[in-house]
Formats: sequence, structure tokens, C-alpha cells
Amino acid sequence: MNIPVGIIAEDKSDVDVIDVIIGKSTTARYSTKSFVGNGCGRIRNKCREWAQNLCERGCRLLILVHDLDTNSERELRRALEQALGHSPTQQSIIVIPVREIEAWLLSDHNAIRAALNLRRAVKKIPNPESIARPKEYLRDLVYRISEKKTTYLNTIHNAKIARASEVSNFRRCESFQPLEDFILKYLSGASRR
Repeated sequence: MNIPVGIIAEDKSDVDVIDVIIGKSTTARYSTKSFVGNGCGRIRNKCREWAQNLCERGCRLLILVHDLDTNSERELRRALEQALGHSPTQQSIIVIPVREIEAWLLSDHNAIRAALNLRRAVKKIPNPESIARPKEYLRDLVYRISEKKTTYLNTIHNAKIARASEVSNFRRCESFQPLEDFILKYLSGASRR
């Protein structure tokens, strides 16, 4: 049985990363439907409407993803919970990557090298969630290590890095754990890798 999962996120690359993570975290058959806010303000204004639409399109599960950026996690979560209201889907989760979802991608230095075909090794980052601007850090890292030959673009490279990553590395980011727990709980056939 195919399990429809709704994803609401700030941009398409976030949806792609979440889709890859689901695929790596479960053996269940699933499909995704999504809405993209193209920024955080639109998500807060439209998430309730989008959640209803996803529910009407058959989604039983809903994943709402919003980068923390420099916000307070508690205040952002409260604002998103209020904006979403009671989710019309059977189960839902609000996922707030610390700083940005790119911090999760920074947790697997080998995946960055493989996904972007870098010749030189990428150093392991001890605490990816401590990086103030992960997207810019990743951009600068790739540019430097490739000796100015490769330009990182989140719209192209985030999903590639996620596909090359090991889920176990994402676990180094505390903000990842609720998503993994949700996937393991609500997508049948789930198994840790």
C-alpha cells in the first residue's frame, strides 16, 4: 500500500531533502505531495489551507518544515502550531532544523565530497548545528575545496548530498531526531539504517 505524505516547506530543495530522507529511513512504499512557501512568511499564512488541501488529496501524514534561522525554537514552534491549527491529516509533525536544513547536510562530509565530485577531502564538522549560516558555509566550503571550480547551488545539490548521505550522520543533528522518529512510527515497514 502506498502511503501519501504531505510536505510543506520553505523551498523545493527542502521538499527534495525530506523526500530522500524518508526513502532512506523506511522500506514502506510512499508518495509525496507538497506545497512550497518560497520563504517563511508565506508558510505561516498558508499552512492551514495547504494542510487541508493535502488532506483532501489523500495525505494521511503531514511534515511541516521551517528553518529556525535566528528565531527562538519555542516561539517559532508556537507560531507554526497556531498557524497550522489542528492538522486535518491523521498525523503531523513540525520539523525545525537548527539554523537551516543545510546543517543536516553538513553532518556528512563524505556525502558532500561524493555528491559534488570533489577531489579533495572535506573535513568533518564536529557540530553542524553550531554553524551560523549553513547554506553559505556549504557554498564557501565547496567553492574553496574545488579550487573555485564548483559552485554550490542548494536547488541542485541539496538532494544530491542527501542521496549520498548516511542517515546515521543526520542523527548528529539534534533537530533531525523528531523527523526520524515520526517516519519510523508512522510509515510501516520502517527500519533504522
